[in-house]
Amino acid sequence: MEALKTYIDNQIFYFKIDLSIQQNVKKDTFHLDYENKEYRQKDLVRLIRDAVPYFALTPEEFEEYIRQKSIIDLQRNAWSRISKAREDKKGDYGELLLYLILVSFYNAEKFVTKVRLRSSTKEQIKGYDCAHFTIENNEPILWLGEAKFHQSFSTALSDAINSIEEHCKTTYLKDEISILKANVEINKHKDFSKLNNVFKGKSIDSIKIRVPILLTYDSSVVKNNDEISDKFKTELKNEILRHYNKIERQTIDCNSNFELLFILFPLHTVKEIKKKLENIEEASR
Repeated sequence: MEALKTYIDNQIFYFKIDLSIQQNVKKDTFHLDYENKEYRQKDLVRLIRDAVPYFALTPEEFEEYIRQKSIIDLQRNAWSRISKAREDKKGDYGELLLYLILVSFYNAEKFVTKVRLRSSTKEQIKGYDCAHFTIENNEPILWLGEAKFHQSFSTALSDAINSIEEHCKTTYLKDEISILKANVEINKHKDFSKLNNVFKGKSIDSIKIRVPILLTYDSSVVKNNDEISDKFKTELKNEILRHYNKIERQTIDCNSNFELLFILFPLHTVKEIKKKLENIEEASR
């Protein structure tokens, strides 16, 4: 995992902008850099490819494959859990990118491998797109996220708002928690008891929940630059501020124990990334 984090830190960069007016709504932005005047999407594809075993296998499964030195089986079985839905319906790639960001930049750890829970690889992951946690001030916070791996920011935001409003409902959340607590995989983790206590009859209203919402989009700023210059930073800041303002104008009805974290990720061509990953997936099953 440490090796993977090093790759992430060398390829994905945080872009700091201060703008957060709404209570319990935060916003962060990440981007790639350039190499030989090209935005490093090919390297991002490789990074997502290499992260599949960490994302799709449980910690015990991963350790057993490594112990047996079964690297080929590790790769094939991990890829076998990626959805076979057609490209425009597949959510796994966005969930993989969200996974990379959460484990590296927020130190959030996976406590359920959600792709393992679906009954068919033609299905999308039901419920939240991730199940992670952190321990902050000695208290567990559940990270139950959404990933919208789209070309259009407006479409990504609209889809995210619809999902959030549904997933914040108490009945929906109780059903999700019920599924998650039966599949917790980190019983050997040093903070297992703290996390496990969240699921022992606690009121939904008293569980701290952070919802990371990944929104990708095709960026004109990325396309019109070829290096991380002052020009790039100024133009990207202006573009991101416009998107942040669109988020600020949204009315999102969630309980006070929810904190929303919008994560923006401008890309050159989302469709190209998806196509390359489809090709890798086809060869890896």
